Amino acid sequence: MLRELFDYAAIGGKVHAMLGNRLRQEDFDKLMQMHTVPETAAFLLNTPGWGNCLQGMDVEHVHRGELEKRLRMGLAGEYDRLATFASKGMRQLLRAMAAKAEAVELLRFLRYFSAGHPADFAVSLPAGLLRRSHIRFDKLAARPDYQGLLQAVEGTVFYPSLKKTQPGENGFDYTMAEAAVQSAYYRGVLTSIQRAFHGEDRRELEEYFLRQCDFQNIVRILRMKRYFKVESEEVLRGLLPFSLKLKDGYLKELIKAPTWDEAMSILKEGPYGPVFREEEHRQIEDYAFSFFQKGRQMIRRGRPSAFDGIIYLDIKEHELKNIINVVECVRYQVPENRRAAYLTPIY
Repeated sequence: MLRELFDYAAIGGKVHAMLGNRLRQEDFDKLMQMHTVPETAAFLLNTPGWGNCLQGMDVEHVHRGELEKRLRMGLAGEYDRLATFASKGMRQLLRAMAAKAEAVELLRFLRYFSAGHPADFAVSLPAGLLRRSHIRFDKLAARPDYQGLLQAVEGTVFYPSLKKTQPGENGFDYTMAEAAVQSAYYRGVLTSIQRAFHGEDRRELEEYFLRQCDFQNIVRILRMKRYFKVESEEVLRGLLPFSLKLKDGYLKELIKAPTWDEAMSILKEGPYGPVFREEEHRQIEDYAFSFFQKGRQMIRRGRPSAFDGIIYLDIKEHELKNIINVVECVRYQVPENRRAAYLTPIY
């Protein structure tokens, strides 16, 4: 126990130092005034939180894709920096969480496959992440079809789930495959927590990731109802099999709600009611900040915990999403007075 506290204290100290390098609102205000991608890259090069991963890059001629790759590599480097100070159990959890980048690539391929253009897929993982990945993306490049996908993921946490969702007589179901990839990721993370942690730390970590699963399922339900008009049974089959507060009966009630307004009424009276009663949003994804705000606030408490590093990475990932959104606004010349709408609160 004492050794764990020393490990967590080391991580906590590092986390608070790294938090000092985060972008402030005034930084985003400046980013939103940029006119070109090279201008944006030059600004980020001079920030303490992102400058290191952009060193050596030709900022005067950089294009959006290359800048995004470098920034994603910077995020991966944050996992490595925390792992340097982490206990064995914490390092195992960080490795499990790093599989999220792999999951994103698999979902990109599945979207190309679903659209009938799998050969157009090109892996976008930065070189460092690609070297460390257990997925054989070279096999997928050599055979860009579902069998090539299974060959690429064989021996990883994704293989059992993706094998079950391969195309059959009724064709390919992207919704089920998406759920399979995300379920495999969360299963790996939760298994790592169960093996490496106990007591309060295990409870906090499990609750945090299960809360993510709950939010993913709420988003999935409302998306499928609003945009795809999927039958209730199909929606239920496409949900993640993990939950903190959402019971089967409640999920079925939410799925059966005939309109968006009726679904929102059910959410306001459900286990996450305070989040949905507090403010109104047009898009379900916009509730994410309030949904996870409590977890982010816990990073400022006094007791050292494994939770500190996880929340820091969550903050860093959301900061990266906002940066990428700004870069895309700049690239596609979104008017400056509309760019703020593409940002989400982080802290």
